[in-house]
Amino acid sequence: MGGLRLFLRSPVIWIVLLLILFIATKVVNFIPILALVAVLLMPVFLAGLMDGCKALEEGRELEIAHLIKGFQKNAGRLVTIGGVSLVGNLIVLMIVVAIGGEAISTMAKTLSKDPTITPQIAEQMQAATMTVTKAALVGATASLPLLMALWFAPLLTYFHDVKPLEALKSSFIACLKNALPMVVYGLVILVGLMVLVPIGIRLGHYDLGLWLMAPAIVPSIYASYKDIFVAGGAPAGASPLLK
Repeated sequence: MGGLRLFLRSPVIWIVLLLILFIATKVVNFIPILALVAVLLMPVFLAGLMDGCKALEEGRELEIAHLIKGFQKNAGRLVTIGGVSLVGNLIVLMIVVAIGGEAISTMAKTLSKDPTITPQIAEQMQAATMTVTKAALVGATASLPLLMALWFAPLLTYFHDVKPLEALKSSFIACLKNALPMVVYGLVILVGLMVLVPIGIRLGHYDLGLWLMAPAIVPSIYASYKDIFVAGGAPAGASPLLK
């Protein structure tokens, strides 16, 4: 609810900020090297958005300029966190491809040819589907610790000057200690994605569902960070304390 309140204080600017990020990511994806740079810089942009949340909480205005606020403080450390995200996700991708790459390729080729479904093809597709499902489950399991480590790390680095590795560790421990509410939070997001992702796929943008939920998700990261790390409603610049 805290995240929703932050969004409702300045919904138009929130939508504009996230729309700028969405368009920018789509543009840079056409150039592989820029797409890698975008991953490295994402924690920097996220830190700026979190600074915008802090401004709203303190009664100040959310501004377009908040998008680049992260470049003004601990930018190098934030980029390091982006590097961990990049390497970690590449490792997860390699695991998924190693397990299900051939099956994914087989399914894609079979579906693209649009053949008559014979018993033999149906059997092959069933086997491929099982392998792809296994790969997806292994990939999700492998990526979960990485996601937990990355969830609060940019905020700890930006607001508290915590070094990247310590921020990643603190974020992971915080998510672990608050496993039940984080699971509930994750399930709510999952339900939303199950509704919105098919719409994005039909429009040719596989990540559109996530971006449509971003106005609710992004402020909620700040709200949950305050609940977990900032004791007694202390200002965001104070030392992070796990409750």
